[in-house]
Amino acid sequence: MTRFFTLFAIVLFNLGSTLATARPYPGLSGLAASADSAETAATNPAGITRFRQRAVEVELMWFGSDSNWKSQFTDSDLQFNSKDSGSTFVPRVFYLQPISDSFSASFTILGTGFSDDLGDWPGRYFIKSYDSILVSAFPSLAYRVNEQWSVAGSLALSYSSFEQERAVRNIFDPGYGDGTSKLEADGFDVGFGLSTLYQSSSRTRWGLTYKSAQEPSRDGDSEFSNLGPNTEAVMTRLGILGADIKIESKSPQSVLAGLYHEFSNNHAVTVDLAWMDFSNFRLSEFYFNGESFAESDTRYDDIYSISTSYTWPVSSRWMMGVSGLVTNQMIDDDERTMTLRLDALWSAGAAAEWQWTESRTVKMSLSYLGLGDAPVRTAEIPGLGALEGRFKSRDTVMLQVGVTWGSL
Repeated sequence: MTRFFTLFAIVLFNLGSTLATARPYPGLSGLAASADSAETAATNPAGITRFRQRAVEVELMWFGSDSNWKSQFTDSDLQFNSKDSGSTFVPRVFYLQPISDSFSASFTILGTGFSDDLGDWPGRYFIKSYDSILVSAFPSLAYRVNEQWSVAGSLALSYSSFEQERAVRNIFDPGYGDGTSKLEADGFDVGFGLSTLYQSSSRTRWGLTYKSAQEPSRDGDSEFSNLGPNTEAVMTRLGILGADIKIESKSPQSVLAGLYHEFSNNHAVTVDLAWMDFSNFRLSEFYFNGESFAESDTRYDDIYSISTSYTWPVSSRWMMGVSGLVTNQMIDDDERTMTLRLDALWSAGAAAEWQWTESRTVKMSLSYLGLGDAPVRTAEIPGLGALEGRFKSRDTVMLQVGVTWGSL
């Protein structure tokens, strides 16, 4: 599996020279209430009011994955076992700028791409290859109500495009090989976010964020090739060939709540609780000339997660941190599909931060993400039966490297 991203260059800024006070939070921890680096522009924009000068962080995330998948058709001896590995790169930029004593603004941008070519495998009639790109931006405006409370409003802007290819079985033309269906689509969507930060004491902060659902709608182009004459005639009568295509999906709303507390010895702990309205998630649905072709009736479960981190100084220039995260199962086994093979997730990680200069720090984080075996049974395919499969192993490592300019 090959995954890639090449979207934009990063502009570096010259900033002030006061002592930075950020901490290293491994993986998906320290999100809602830490508010001690420019990354709060993405995790809780209300926290940007704590800064009295401009700050920026540039980060590169790398995901390395290895998996072993085993599957077989129920009415055939045909098996498919794959050992897969790949890399995904996600660059992120966080920027915040105080405007006045009460107002601050911030901007976050990230981009990533995914590509996979599964080849001539038994599930090629569901998916054979795909190629997708996502770019998102998160501009925010925050207001400091008083010494304890801050609030913020944000826009969630996203552009995505993808190409998907699958095999088409020429069931009305015995002796013909597989045909091919290729679908291309792209679109732009807008959502919003709301957040607040409450500082109950000089050592304790509470954070709460909300992100709205998004329902992008994209016009698509479909191209068929290598169809047998009888199969092509049937698809023409059904209105599939040459049809106007519209693709709809839905990303769920989410809520994140968290606590940050610093002890008298300068050690600190964070706890984050997250809820995602995943039961209202809808994978892409395809409409040909306004009629649903593959309407999704998959029932996902709401996602609940808890993460925690513990950070402490080990010298005048070094600080360390450890973290853990766990979620519930995201979908029941009998609802899972080949397209989105989700399961429960757990993670553990460690991080370090080095004070490079008075105004500049370098952060490093390494986390392991473990997923369940995600058993799948698809719908029946004539002559082959249902495709049954599961992961024998499934491991992901996440590495984060970032540089921060500016401080509180």
